[in-house]
Amino acid sequence: MAVNLKKPGVIVLGGHVQGYGIVRIYGENNIPSVVIDTTKINIARHSKYCIDFYKCSYDDLLILLLDFQSRGIYRDWLLIPTDDYYVRILSKNKKELSKYFRVSVDDWEKIKLFFDKRNSYPLAHKAGVPIPITEYPKSLSEIREISKRVSYPCILKPAIMLDFYRTFKKKVFVCKNSMELEQNYLRALNILKPDELMVQEIIPGNNEHQYSVGIFFDRDKSYNYLVARRKRQHPIDFGNATTFAETVDIPLLVDYSHKILSEANFWGICEVEFKYDERDKKYKFLEVNPRTWKWHLISIGTGIPFHLSLYHFLYKEKPLIEKKYKECGWRDIITDIPTTIIIMLKRKIYIKSKTKNVVHAVINFRDLKPFLMQLLYLPYFIFKR
Repeated sequence: MAVNLKKPGVIVLGGHVQGYGIVRIYGENNIPSVVIDTTKINIARHSKYCIDFYKCSYDDLLILLLDFQSRGIYRDWLLIPTDDYYVRILSKNKKELSKYFRVSVDDWEKIKLFFDKRNSYPLAHKAGVPIPITEYPKSLSEIREISKRVSYPCILKPAIMLDFYRTFKKKVFVCKNSMELEQNYLRALNILKPDELMVQEIIPGNNEHQYSVGIFFDRDKSYNYLVARRKRQHPIDFGNATTFAETVDIPLLVDYSHKILSEANFWGICEVEFKYDERDKKYKFLEVNPRTWKWHLISIGTGIPFHLSLYHFLYKEKPLIEKKYKECGWRDIITDIPTTIIIMLKRKIYIKSKTKNVVHAVINFRDLKPFLMQLLYLPYFIFKR
């Protein structure tokens, strides 16, 4: 299909699995894409729907975008981020960028409520949504006091994930006793301030208990949503990447998401994460990712037009409203096969999905090159992680 260069396209910031999903969705609807990434080793730039690619560091992104403006190219195109670094850059500079582009993220005053978990958990609690028991230490002495009353194992997690994950390659430190809690706290202080860390209870249960609500929200109402169980993830306990997700019907989680996002007066596409606690039979809020998420491509199998709704909202002021979704699964076969093997070996179980309709993260016979490049890049991805 030839893309239409007469209509505004999208500039996708980040070119891995999530970025390819965005390029594919818009491309299949005759809307062109340009990809920007910090590395040439990404799959989205190989899509037939990607008309150009730019390699650019996070620090130089604004310079590149302003260069587009000075050259008069990509005028009025839609900027879509795929990670939190890009979200922060766009959100903090939204006023300036909006003079030339359409920006798909909310203002920083709203975004920072979810960037900093010290804001997120009190906000969710105020909205009447259950949260895990969480402590907010501001010093080593407070950590020592907390260590006397917390239940072990617990987790030490950053209020802001960006630099923590980049440095330690994990989302949290699991602490089995007070000594580990103090040691991990001191370790984390190498890159974070004392008040940027939280101590939180571990909600028991594996990833079968983790759920997400993908939603396009507008201050006090939603246009599109779906609920999914993040059935498998990597790493398997505190994963940073879903490998298999499937839709479920849990209206309560939609209601909780509405309450949290309304409390924040949020606008945009986001993912709201929860975990089911078998101890008190409650779904507890984990976080909001104020952007698209890795498995958003499930939307093409469910019939929920997140991206086209966003496009119509910004360019035509008429979002495509659809809330009844079809049963569907999403699978990233490259990461799901090893994850499945690890689960089988570690837990001696394999829970087969009943979902027959499965959308693959990258495999697309109408646009095969990205999958072939994913296979070629696989050794690099394994080494990097």
